[in-house]
Amino acid sequence: MVAITGQSGCGKSTLSAYYSSKGYKVIDCDKVAKDIRSFPECQQQLAEYFGADIIFEGQVDTKLLSMRAFASEEKLQMLTDITHPFIEAEILRQAEEAFEKGDKIVFVDGAVIIGHRVEKHCNKFIVVVVEFEKQCARLMKRDNITFEQAQTRVLKQTPYSDMLKKADYVINNNTDVQSLILQGELIIRQLEAL
Repeated sequence: MVAITGQSGCGKSTLSAYYSSKGYKVIDCDKVAKDIRSFPECQQQLAEYFGADIIFEGQVDTKLLSMRAFASEEKLQMLTDITHPFIEAEILRQAEEAFEKGDKIVFVDGAVIIGHRVEKHCNKFIVVVVEFEKQCARLMKRDNITFEQAQTRVLKQTPYSDMLKKADYVINNNTDVQSLILQGELIIRQLEAL
């Protein structure tokens, strides 16, 4: 598996959408994280720690969960501790399914890969980087949040310095989508040649 990682708002999803449009299997960790929140065992564990009121009509109130989880390092770590075993199992299930169908490369897109459970399953790492101000602006627009909220999210994520230590490939996404795609295409060529 090949990880596509970087902090929120760096452009991972754009790169992943490009790879998917080229026929590659891309497992979106955010989608998997959302999907596993419908698993009864996961909901039970989340409700026990973050409060029963985060479950409404059988669904996790994502906004309320996020607000509580990002309130402190301890709570964010607990969210990770609860959800990551479920996420890891589902990613591995989807990857195995793709490999059984004959796919040679499976991408895993997520901000929280390096330093976490999924890392050990990845053979290569693509890190997408972006300047802090651009990153916060993208998050503000995408998630309809304030600059302060965007800054808090960014600063609580794995630092780029840690990600770059693990990177096999680095994409600079400070310009436009076309530049991101061109850099991504060069990486695909290198991966296909392996």
